[in-house]
Amino acid sequence: MERARYFLAGCLLWAAGAAAWSADVPLPAGARVGIMEMGSTDITHFHVGKTPVQSFMRTYRVSWPVGAVIDDPLAAQLKSAGFEAVFIDPTDPLRHERQAWFVANPQAGKLPRACLEEIGKVLTDEKLSALIIIAPGSNSSPESVQGNRLRKLPSYLQGWGFSTSDEPGGTDKPVVFNLTQMVLVRKGEDGAELGLREWGGSYVYEWATFDPGPDLKTLPASEIDKFRAVINDVIQRQIARVIPHLKPGG
Repeated sequence: MERARYFLAGCLLWAAGAAAWSADVPLPAGARVGIMEMGSTDITHFHVGKTPVQSFMRTYRVSWPVGAVIDDPLAAQLKSAGFEAVFIDPTDPLRHERQAWFVANPQAGKLPRACLEEIGKVLTDEKLSALIIIAPGSNSSPESVQGNRLRKLPSYLQGWGFSTSDEPGGTDKPVVFNLTQMVLVRKGEDGAELGLREWGGSYVYEWATFDPGPDLKTLPASEIDKFRAVINDVIQRQIARVIPHLKPGG
């Protein structure tokens, strides 16, 4: 299998220090659970040079849809867990406030009141028991990740990507990061309430089969296409950390 071709070093945080805020979320059996995608498939390559002037960043846009990587696998797992998955488009307020409400602080244990009010409207209008929002987050608190492997990356990085460096082995086995969060908001008695926030930035991996080619600054499309298999596996692992917290029959 493709995933066996590269080594995923899941640098796991201790539960007490994990960046994901989570708890068991009881939901009625067969409940409608919305999936709202607010990310993109842009891939960021950041190279850490020996000096700042030798560092560079490249962004690659790929043709495969983000839904095929996140939404469809998540919907399949929700169905297997006994829920009905419903794809929901972001509302204008959620789009406009994405940076402030989600991206800026992906490790927060609460959401702004205005955000919960807007999500509450979505839950009511779509007759949902819960809504999972997939959104990027910034490279916040990189020092909390085991080995400080995101420490040299800028705080403004978001979404998916990989980092090479001028250190030994730094171009042969890039660090793969998934700065994506899965935020689950459920419908409570007093309105929408945060039930789960799974932060992919708590984990880093290695892309052991990466080929830097003759020009690290301009990677061929064939090499970037290989990243899909890498991120597919990373996202499957993130989904697997979310689904067990959803308890049907609640």
